[in-house]
Amino acid sequence: MVITVTLNPAMDKTLIVDNFRAGVVNRASSLRYDIGGKGINVSKVLKNLGIESVSTGFLGGIWEKTFEKELQERNIAFDFVHVNGNTRTNTKIVDNVNMTFTDVNEPGPEISKEELQNLIDRFSKLCSSGDIVVLSGGVSSSVPKDIYKTMTETAKKKGAFVILDADGILLAEGLEGLPNAIKPNEHELGKLLGVDSSDRTQLIKGALKLRDKGIDRLMISLGSEGAVYIAEGAVYFAEALKVKVKGTVGAGDSMVAGLIYGLTNKLTAEDTLKFATACGAASVELDGTEACTLEQVQSLFDKVKVVKVEEEY
Repeated sequence: MVITVTLNPAMDKTLIVDNFRAGVVNRASSLRYDIGGKGINVSKVLKNLGIESVSTGFLGGIWEKTFEKELQERNIAFDFVHVNGNTRTNTKIVDNVNMTFTDVNEPGPEISKEELQNLIDRFSKLCSSGDIVVLSGGVSSSVPKDIYKTMTETAKKKGAFVILDADGILLAEGLEGLPNAIKPNEHELGKLLGVDSSDRTQLIKGALKLRDKGIDRLMISLGSEGAVYIAEGAVYFAEALKVKVKGTVGAGDSMVAGLIYGLTNKLTAEDTLKFATACGAASVELDGTEACTLEQVQSLFDKVKVVKVEEEY
């Protein structure tokens, strides 16, 4: 079973506002709502790829029933902890004239100690040997910054394979639990390592040091430059596909789903990177944070060019 954890989910509200300008009245030509949060996004893509998952985390307020209803309609299993605070709304402004994408993300609800402990207990019961656990996204300010370290250690004690996709202190603290795989983007990894995020050589050198500490797989998304995958004792680079971009939110989550697809279907490291890159490209072609389909990904798979990096690091 795949378990996705979303500690700070959000209703993603996407507005199409051409020629968007700050400080004046803007009028949206259309809008859409999508249940979101990084773990939930991973579950949505996995469902379309034919992989079952159970989604857990915190839900509360006016959006709670909406999330549960849509997950039921998508046939995605869930086991969320109810909280007294309100699940947030994140607003995405897409300007198709100037090709800009603006995000306004709200803070998450206050999480009590009792609610947090409830989540940890429930998560521990969910995990079992052979599971793949995805810990991804931010947390509200009331949640301890070492939460992903705690959850990684809990899952690994149960024999689960842990994928961490986080940023800043959450990533740094989470790495102390030695997850089996991580999927930072170049900015997140650069900040963690203290190197220039545009210097691919330094990023790879730093990533290899993380591998040597016990993190077996590292997938690094480079945005429009492609992606790097370190696995099975080698470094692979994939060129980004040239596609029409409708939105960038959720592309990284789609790549995580692609990584899971590769693991569960026992693909080679090269084909896993190709599949994950195709997932990311398929995602940005869609409106809002809608999930890409297996058919879309398969149509792009053979177009992805992957090379094994031979340079010495």
